[in-house]
Amino acid sequence: MKLKKLFATLLVLTLALALAMPAFADANSDYLAAVKAYQNQIAAREAAYLDAVNAYKAQSASKAAADAKAIVAAGQAAHQKQLNANAAVVAAGQAAKAAQLKQNAAYETAIKAYQAQVAAQENAYISAVKATQARYAATAKAQGEAVIAAGKAAHQNQLNANAAYEGAIKAYQAQIAAREAAYLRSLGL
Repeated sequence: MKLKKLFATLLVLTLALALAMPAFADANSDYLAAVKAYQNQIAAREAAYLDAVNAYKAQSASKAAADAKAIVAAGQAAHQKQLNANAAVVAAGQAAKAAQLKQNAAYETAIKAYQAQVAAQENAYISAVKATQARYAATAKAQGEAVIAAGKAAHQNQLNANAAYEGAIKAYQAQIAAREAAYLRSLGL
């Protein structure tokens, strides 16, 4: 911008001098040539400045595009990192859930095994009680039958003793009757 103002100022001065001194036109031809050369030099500098500005714009645009790509890449990397972290959290949660399910299944299996063990012990106890009851019933029956048999034998022994006693009484009575009969005979009766 400064170059443009300088160029405009020089141009105004040049025109003012050219209009103020028409008489010196021939003498000023060298001056005009120098002014044109200076104007060309200024134009070349402005063109170089514009080229530099355009190159800077292009470089800035390229840098902005590269920065944008870098930001997008960094964002995508951060997003992927977060997705990986989320996946790790989900995997850890699933692993913890699977471990808990496995632990629950093992606990349920242990409970079922304990219940089966208790049921087996109860069944064994019930079987032992039934066997004891059967043994006691058989023993009681055998003892009852033995008592009955002993009672019958004792009754039979008593009957036999009674019969023997009755036989002895009858024999004694017959003996007494025979003695009485002999006595009566001896008396002549």
